[in-house]
Amino acid sequence: MSKSLAPLRAEIDAIDDEIVALLGKRLSVVHRVASVKMAEKLPAVLPDRVEAVKRRAAEAGKAYGLDPDFMATLYQTIIDEACRVEEGIFAAGREDAPRS
Repeated sequence: MSKSLAPLRAEIDAIDDEIVALLGKRLSVVHRVASVKMAEKLPAVLPDRVEAVKRRAAEAGKAYGLDPDFMATLYQTIIDEACRVEEGIFAAGREDAPRS
């Protein structure tokens, strides 16, 4: 490995660790969301909310020079995982369903 790349790669790794931690926090909130949705008899997936989250991410990304299409695609992946988790909780019928 190039010695000049090593510190930059370490910086990227540290940022990646932060991203993973934030995704974990986001999915913890998803569990709470699922609990509220079940209590209020709402569906696990709300298409209007999905689109609003993708639009918000695309717009927010502009401030960092991030391509809106990239942000929408990235958030679609994040949302797909959140929906999968919520649907698993709904299928189990309880908010403390195991995370996977």
